[in-house]
Amino acid sequence: MAQVFMFVLMLAAVVLANVLEKHLAIIPLPFWLIGLGMALAIIPSLRTFTLDPSVFAFAVIAPLLFNEGQNASRLWIGRTLGNILSLAVGLVLVTVLVLGAGLSAVTFIPLALAFGLIAIVTPTDASAVTAISQTNPLSPGQLLILENESLFNDAAGIVAFDLALSAYISGQFSAWEATGQFLYVAIGGVLFGAVVGTLIVSLRTQLIKWGDDEPIIMTTLQLLTPLLVYFCAEELGFSGILAVVAAGIAHGVERDRLRLTSARMQIVSTNVWEMVSGILSGLVFVLLGVTLPRVVTVAWHDNTFILLIGIGVVVYVSKLLLRILWSRYLVHVPRSLHRWRDALIIGFGGANGTITLSLAFSIPHSVPLRNELIFMAAVVIMISLIVPPIVFPFLIHRAPAVNKQHIWVRRMLAAGIKAMREETGHPAEAQIVLDSLAQERIMDDAPDRRRQQALFQQAIAAEKTAVAQLHTAGTITDDEAHYYNQFIDLNNFTADQRVWKNLFLRARFTLHMGQLYRDVRSVQDAFLTSPINLEPIFWKRQFTAHGEDILPIEKAGYDAVMKRLAELEDKDNRAEINTIRRFYRDRHRRIQVDAVDGDVIYQMFLKAFHAEYELVQAALGKGEITADLAERLQQRITFDEITYLQNRKAFQV
Repeated sequence: MAQVFMFVLMLAAVVLANVLEKHLAIIPLPFWLIGLGMALAIIPSLRTFTLDPSVFAFAVIAPLLFNEGQNASRLWIGRTLGNILSLAVGLVLVTVLVLGAGLSAVTFIPLALAFGLIAIVTPTDASAVTAISQTNPLSPGQLLILENESLFNDAAGIVAFDLALSAYISGQFSAWEATGQFLYVAIGGVLFGAVVGTLIVSLRTQLIKWGDDEPIIMTTLQLLTPLLVYFCAEELGFSGILAVVAAGIAHGVERDRLRLTSARMQIVSTNVWEMVSGILSGLVFVLLGVTLPRVVTVAWHDNTFILLIGIGVVVYVSKLLLRILWSRYLVHVPRSLHRWRDALIIGFGGANGTITLSLAFSIPHSVPLRNELIFMAAVVIMISLIVPPIVFPFLIHRAPAVNKQHIWVRRMLAAGIKAMREETGHPAEAQIVLDSLAQERIMDDAPDRRRQQALFQQAIAAEKTAVAQLHTAGTITDDEAHYYNQFIDLNNFTADQRVWKNLFLRARFTLHMGQLYRDVRSVQDAFLTSPINLEPIFWKRQFTAHGEDILPIEKAGYDAVMKRLAELEDKDNRAEINTIRRFYRDRHRRIQVDAVDGDVIYQMFLKAFHAEYELVQAALGKGEITADLAERLQQRITFDEITYLQNRKAFQV
């Protein structure tokens, strides 16, 4: 139970780190993960937490590399195969041999472990570079080289690490034997993974033909594949890592071939793997944070703390210089004439990440210098994550404003909103769609709660003033003014959406509905309906039951609020104003319209999505956006459509 609870805590740290990174993007996600891991190290039971290295390779490294393999572009692997082999095999071997020998010669690290350390820090992580390229876009050639290199140098580095570790444990090393063993485990692993991966792909294809392509069947089978392939390959003496990569590429071929066939399964599979990859990568960095205080304490007491940091810095700089020189003379980026700039980008783009850290943790506990090796690897990782965001802006031109995704998302949503505002045949249903699109835009803006509450108070004051004028003019009675003011006061209570207020209002409306209709069904519906939806309906029925008409009073109050919000709106409070507008529009519709047609809402959503598609298509045709950005925008529209279809009934309430 204690082990499970520790895992839950680390999983919670992964979630929290992702939240913090969204709001404070200036700090890279790995540093949030490491920091939260260090915070967890305060817990006594986590200070001594260890994970079996063999389990680490089986449960973490294998799934991560399988996912990289199935996401790799087979077309561009073929087109850039020379560059990939140069970086992922040639550069890895030269780096391990040259830097490993040099490191052992000038430090206390034995030769085999020096080779092992360099093998650990050679695998690169292209995900960090991809994130950086959102604001400092790499050329397609540069990005593809880094992404494909990351896939294959992971495998090369892991095989080199295994050989170095075996040599250290056995105490024997023969170049001929090492070469033969390398070829046996590498070629055997690739062939085994390709064969088994193809067989599993054939099974999945047959299941699709039989109509058994349910997510629980297909996705579970896919999740089991890297574990099965890795275990069997290791039992046969092959490289489990290369076998997993080969199996992943085989599954990627299946996905390319299926294309639109079994689309639902592919969407579910993509989302599941994105989540699994994010969780596993996050757990690795959290585990580093948990381990780091203990490692630093040991190094500090042994007076090796500064020395280990220095070695880590030297390893990173040496590796970087060798990588830049290798890229300048032995790598060619297609359609590029800037050889030195390409070399610098590829050099600094070789950031280390999850695989490097996973390899460090897979060092057996029996190795005397295990903690020191983990610490030095961590130093290299952190430097490699800090340096690219600093250097890349000087090497890469920033994306023009017209190609920034968030700008075009807002334009896209505005196109859908415009189409709904122009809809005259079904205004109530169009307003529902308009409010939903406006809410999506608001979510991107993240309104300030205090400012929103202050503006809401002014909206309430404007509505109360309008009601008071009706009362003074004799248009409404004393009772109507009194009860409508109660309704306004409850609006403020309802719009806050706090949990305790929500429960209080549910209980209140449930009691009132029970007294009014005296049947169990009405009581049940009242409790299960959100107060923000039920309150307008409840007050409309209350006024009707007393022979009074709430419609003209609400219309006057609504108009006064909309006018006041227009007066208050400026560029600084637009998000808060839009949130308040949406609340009042929704209230206005529920009171003024008795019912909406679900089929018409469906048509309105399709019309709005079509307007968004047309905007993207027109922008792409005029060359205002890149094909890559158009693809991301279209994916967003597609996911919005899927989300609507999955929650269609909720829009009819």
